[in-house]
Amino acid sequence: MDKRYSVIFFNLLKDKDEFKHRMLRLGVSGEVSEEIIKKAPVILKKNLSLRDARIYSDAIFEAGARAAIQAEDHADEDTNKDASSVIVGMKDFIMCPQCGHKQVRSEACIKCGFVFKKG
Repeated sequence: MDKRYSVIFFNLLKDKDEFKHRMLRLGVSGEVSEEIIKKAPVILKKNLSLRDARIYSDAIFEAGARAAIQAEDHADEDTNKDASSVIVGMKDFIMCPQCGHKQVRSEACIKCGFVFKKG
């Protein structure tokens, strides 16, 4: 199985209205763009090939925002599931106390394997 990637939106690099206009040209409504900006950092796309993640990340940069590509851990996920329109807010992220990696909240760190305390 090929490794899969997510694209994460962090913040604006340009004017908010300019960003929303450029995102509209990419097919993203103004309301969705506004929600993305409010909830940053958010996962914009999941389950992408590295090539597609780079293309998507570059499009976000050209629209006026900073985005990053993060490798996904699909150990217990269905790879046929399309979660491309999921918006995850800041409260859904966690920083690993062992290695400092920031990721979407899960049972264990995807970088070092540290198991997070439940509760």
